Amino acid sequence: MPVEKHDNPVIATLRSAHDRTADRITGATHGIGRALAIAFAAEGHPLLLIARHVEAIAELADHPHRFAAVDVTDYAMLAAAIEGAEAQFGPVDCLVNNAGFIHIGDFSKRAIDDLDYETDVLLKGVLHGVRAVLPGMTERKRGTIVNVSSIGDRRPGPSGETYHAAKAAVRSLSESLQQGQAKNNIRVINLAPGLVKTNIHETMGISFEEYCKMLGNPDFIAPERIAEIILFCYKLPQSICIRDLVVMPTTSGY
Repeated sequence: MPVEKHDNPVIATLRSAHDRTADRITGATHGIGRALAIAFAAEGHPLLLIARHVEAIAELADHPHRFAAVDVTDYAMLAAAIEGAEAQFGPVDCLVNNAGFIHIGDFSKRAIDDLDYETDVLLKGVLHGVRAVLPGMTERKRGTIVNVSSIGDRRPGPSGETYHAAKAAVRSLSESLQQGQAKNNIRVINLAPGLVKTNIHETMGISFEEYCKMLGNPDFIAPERIAEIILFCYKLPQSICIRDLVVMPTTSGY
């Protein structure tokens, strides 16, 4: 069952008075988030990097960026981090909601607090990010929001029920936002990847080798390829929006 762990919350780009764009990335120290930070930095965008546990990224040493140790379930802290970055770099032009994790186990035995927190991160974290940047984007009549979902948003499996339900909700949210924000020239993109090589196995309590065996030893996509796809979507003219995109290895029949 291909599902993704997104340990780094959100990438957002900020546009300053000098027409520089800065990117805000949540969950930006590992996996897809880290790859996004490096890819957007290479294009010259200042960055706001958000994660629960901040770790320096060597490739960004000489690049303008800010780190914020924030849990995306805390709206006040998230909004304050964005406000601080906007004061330094300019208003948000692109947000990438990428925070998340997955717990696999017998649903009837999982603790309620665990179920609640997983839902808070995977769904409310996205809602918080969107709510924080949308008023400014609406006022400026431009912006891009990328919600990193999962192949599980349309192909749920027999476990990870909370994860798949939340990802389906994110996909629905993205479509509703697309319809509602088209009049404001705001692009909303739902990206649904599967079989990306991350550390998802760690929250499942198994080794990467065991994880591969469980899935039938499939090919995996490098996080850098997902970052390239997101950057490609963002660099298209504002008048073009790739609304919903599924990304899987060519050799996968899932």
